[in-house]
Amino acid sequence: MDGNQQVLPLAFAIVDEETYPSWKWFLQQLSQHVIRGQHGMCLISDRHAGIIKAVCEGPDFVSPHGVYRYCLRHVCSNFNSYSKNVVLKDLCWQDGLEYQLRKFNRIMEEIKKQKVEAFVFLDQINKEK
Repeated sequence: MDGNQQVLPLAFAIVDEETYPSWKWFLQQLSQHVIRGQHGMCLISDRHAGIIKAVCEGPDFVSPHGVYRYCLRHVCSNFNSYSKNVVLKDLCWQDGLEYQLRKFNRIMEEIKKQKVEAFVFLDQINKEK
C-alpha cells in the first residue's frame, strides 16, 4: 500500500538480455496482467533505448493513460560516469529534485559554468521525464 492506501503494483521479469524485444514483451505482460485498462500508472526506469522504444509504442505509459519517468539515481549515475566530478553529480541530484523552474535553471547554469559538456549532457534529457 502507498501513502494513500492504494495498491502499489510492482513487477519484474527475468529475461535472457535487456533488449527492445524483452522490454516490449515485459510491457505487454504488464499491460495485460497488471494495468488491465487502468489509467494513471507510472513507469520509472533508466533511459535504456529498448525501454524508451517499447514505451513509445504502447499506450499505457503515454498521457493521458499513464506516465513514464526516468529514475533520477540512474540519470545521476550516468552523468557521473560521464563527468567524473562529485560536485557536479551533487548538483545533478539537486537539479533533479527541484520543482521550481527558476531554481532548476540556476543549478543548470552553475553546472554549465563548471563544465559545458556536463550541461550539454543534461540539457539533452527530456526535463518532463
